[in-house]
Amino acid sequence: MVPIVLQNPYRSGNDLWLKGNLHAHTTRSDGTSEPEAVIAAYEGQGYDFLAITDHDLLVSPDAYQGQTSIVLIPGVEVSARGPHILHIGAKAVIEPDADRQRVIDAINASGGLAILNHPNFERHFNHFPQELMESLEGAVGVEVYNGLVERYSGAALASDRWDRLLSKEKWLWGFGTDDLHRPEDIAVAWIVVQAETRTADAILDGIRRGRFYASTGVTINEVIVNERTVTIHTEDAQRIRFITGWGGVIRSTVKDRTASWTVPDVPDLLERLKYVRIECYGEGGLAAWTQPIRMVLSEG
Repeated sequence: MVPIVLQNPYRSGNDLWLKGNLHAHTTRSDGTSEPEAVIAAYEGQGYDFLAITDHDLLVSPDAYQGQTSIVLIPGVEVSARGPHILHIGAKAVIEPDADRQRVIDAINASGGLAILNHPNFERHFNHFPQELMESLEGAVGVEVYNGLVERYSGAALASDRWDRLLSKEKWLWGFGTDDLHRPEDIAVAWIVVQAETRTADAILDGIRRGRFYASTGVTINEVIVNERTVTIHTEDAQRIRFITGWGGVIRSTVKDRTASWTVPDVPDLLERLKYVRIECYGEGGLAAWTQPIRMVLSEG
């Protein structure tokens, strides 16, 4: 049997599962609502955390944190002069250099997280060219689902672009965001993060480690790895798909809330698999996406 290790980013235990949105705009850039109204709207939806990410402008949480129970995380959407990149955990505005590698490097140097935005946005479905995403180093993730694009040109879903990156061993986590500009954009897509405490630092640490899933309405309870078998438990999925590398191949489909898949003992196939990720589909097309579980050869 080919010796492999499945690197599961999730962990079992008593961590909190915290729901949040990392992409929202206000009247400080091109949103239609004041920051106070945006924060109140997400609090009313039961969110645990929120990042206001106006274009090339930092809206500091300091003036608003005392008015809400939501954990506010500082952020900026680096927009000018190239494809957009979220800067999460921002302390200051990063220069929007046309060289997006320099933008990511500056974000990382400041201790923040860089997320590549809406790859399939615009009429050409190519806001973030694939070749550019493949060349960039140091981003933590990519938007797999951007809610705003539902009412714009392009495609909100970008799992195809994500699988192409993962298949080339560009290990980026997958994010779901609202990209809120108007009130109707709220609660379209979000992430749910495993965190030790309900604090910005713990949430950011969970994101950095890939301990979260993206969703438009399906709830995941647990992702477990036992040797070569991956098992997922959900509350409300009706269909679960296990997807691996070589461009995003569906290896198994199960019509249930719980499902398992075992990595086959086929040496040549293993080189192509590289990872397994799970898509969970619920009523009315609602979905959730786990992070990739990497497959690596064991030295033992």
